[in-house]
Amino acid sequence: MAGTKKAGDNAVRVLIVRGSFASLGGAERELLQLIRATSERWNLGVASLDFTEDASALLEGVRPKMHLPSQPFIWPTGALSEVTASSSRRAQKAWEHVDIPWEDYDAVHLSVGKGTLEILPQIPPHLPVHYHCLEPPRWLYEDVLHRRVDGTPKRPLWLTRTLFTVQRRRDRAYVKRLLQRPKASLSGNSLWIQQRIEAIYGLPSDDGKTNGQPPKRDSNGRPLEATHVMHVVEWKHWPKRASKEEKSALQSIPKLPGQYIVTVGQVSFVKGTWETVKSLEKTGLALVQVGGGSDEDKAAIVAEGKRLDVEVLCMPRLSQTALCALIRGARAMVSHARLEPFGLTPIEAMAIGIPALMVDEGGFQCTMSPVDSGRLIARNDMGEWKAAYLDAKDPELRKKWADNGRPYVEKNFTLDVQIKALERMFTE
Repeated sequence: MAGTKKAGDNAVRVLIVRGSFASLGGAERELLQLIRATSERWNLGVASLDFTEDASALLEGVRPKMHLPSQPFIWPTGALSEVTASSSRRAQKAWEHVDIPWEDYDAVHLSVGKGTLEILPQIPPHLPVHYHCLEPPRWLYEDVLHRRVDGTPKRPLWLTRTLFTVQRRRDRAYVKRLLQRPKASLSGNSLWIQQRIEAIYGLPSDDGKTNGQPPKRDSNGRPLEATHVMHVVEWKHWPKRASKEEKSALQSIPKLPGQYIVTVGQVSFVKGTWETVKSLEKTGLALVQVGGGSDEDKAAIVAEGKRLDVEVLCMPRLSQTALCALIRGARAMVSHARLEPFGLTPIEAMAIGIPALMVDEGGFQCTMSPVDSGRLIARNDMGEWKAAYLDAKDPELRKKWADNGRPYVEKNFTLDVQIKALERMFTE
């Protein structure tokens, strides 16, 4: 398994960079998972402008070399900072004062997020740089993050587009700078995002690219195309059978409805929570949501559930053990997320062994199309959603889907797969 190979004199020396770990969402947690897994395989360093105590706790005792500002970095806030891109400008200045011994590293792995690309001017030109663009920043290029949970705009969309004009220019300028570097590579986290990189940044996308396949390069070693390196799960955290600890963890969470589906992700328009509630109308199933959200949005989704006679339960933050218990008891894992970049939730459902019922869009198509372990369903086809909820109750079909899903995840979406893909990016 990943991490069993001990780092030594010949181990690749990698600096992992992320501007901020403060939000501790899926991207940050996935990166911390990678750091834990590679701590004994790579000679590893981590650079960040904002590495929180909560992030440190999730390293579970792993202690890579840390390169941080001498004083806590304060991110600018407010409309003026958005208009002037002051967060980006200050981040670029802050990186100038972070002490990084570049001679100690063979490659740099950049994780998309605010303040990450701003380190580029500091990286020596001879070092390979891999930019893992999990998605071109959606708040800059799409409107899905600028809508309330019911889809209404938070402000006029023309105003939103205007507010982010300077930030879009800076983002594209940094990516252009990256692509001029020899030994650079730019990856999405799915074939879908590889295609989005072409649409946003103009870097060609070859749909025949496989996971972790390095890009074609010009005579100077610069990338001629986008690639993708997919997300993975930490296999030990998704057991096939419930442990005693998992059964005990059920006692620590709110009382669950008799029959329910689970959706994972913040209550929001982009995660499609509103449509998930609507799809459950007249099914007798409740919705259990995990992933937080504003009090206002959670109240709105509970109220919409009451209007449709669908029970909605928004969970507090759960331990990994409690999350497994919750998912294992569900009829299915469900998501109506809009053009989801990768689609980790069906992978987690397959690992546990429950049906994955996902909207037929974006990264879900990439992760689910190769395996019969659930359904991809058109967003507004309520008849198909209701039929899928009934099918997911069938014991024989559930067993078939579970038997197909778990081996598929183990083969394609574990840490060993991701680490080997990244090592190819660093060295080829």
